[in-house]
Amino acid sequence: MAVALARRMRKLIVVVALSVVSFSTLQFSYADDFAFSEHLSGSIQIVDECSPNALKRIDNPRPVVGSTIPNIVHQIWKTADVQEYSTEIAASRESWRAMLEPSNYTVKLWTDDDILKLIKANYTWLLPTYNGYPHDIQRADLARLLIVHTEGGIYSDLDVYPRSAEHIQCLQTLGLQAIFSRTAGTLGLSNHFFMAKPGSPFLQWVLYEAKRRSSRLASRGIILPYLQVFWTTGPIMVTAAFRQYAWLYNTLQLDIGLLDDGFGGLVGQC
Repeated sequence: MAVALARRMRKLIVVVALSVVSFSTLQFSYADDFAFSEHLSGSIQIVDECSPNALKRIDNPRPVVGSTIPNIVHQIWKTADVQEYSTEIAASRESWRAMLEPSNYTVKLWTDDDILKLIKANYTWLLPTYNGYPHDIQRADLARLLIVHTEGGIYSDLDVYPRSAEHIQCLQTLGLQAIFSRTAGTLGLSNHFFMAKPGSPFLQWVLYEAKRRSSRLASRGIILPYLQVFWTTGPIMVTAAFRQYAWLYNTLQLDIGLLDDGFGGLVGQC
């Protein structure tokens, strides 16, 4: 009897192990959207012109002239009191103001109330999607896309600090409709720091993709919360949207930029 019980236990362990492996494989398969360099590296412009190694430092930064990306930096927090942001690091808002306001930039903080007003005024078709997200970070992810699509400019997370005003100005003069930082170690598009012109067609496409994915999440079987966020509103979603956009408009010029590995000299993340 003991032998039979031991056999059943071994079988149970094998079944459980296989189930765990299958579950993990399914969940992490949704991260495959990052690995697209061999397919789409020719569809996106790798930006290296403005890296610290490629651009000599200018002692007296001049206002950006002729750029389609406005001189405005957008940041998001729940309320107007960014001191509540973290007990470990200070929010980067004052750093952005100190570095860029002397060069005629505006640094704008958007609260939850501001974002809701924007959606109700200009994006009513996204209101159910925004309100339906179970995680605050999903609303923040969608909000940054809406804000930059509406006004254009630069988006920066509150834990991203500027290091070089002149290099950021250089990016604005490249004539691209949007520029994104890359996800660590890949050619995926990150959403913690990016810039775009107002009404960017690519950002419009990303907004459509965010809405589409919100209605498909349940059928995809994604259980892990952080993967839910990445797949619905985060870098996985933005990268997948670029794949679609590049395929659909592959005859157009490369007007979406991806920062090369040297962008760490432009901004820093804590």
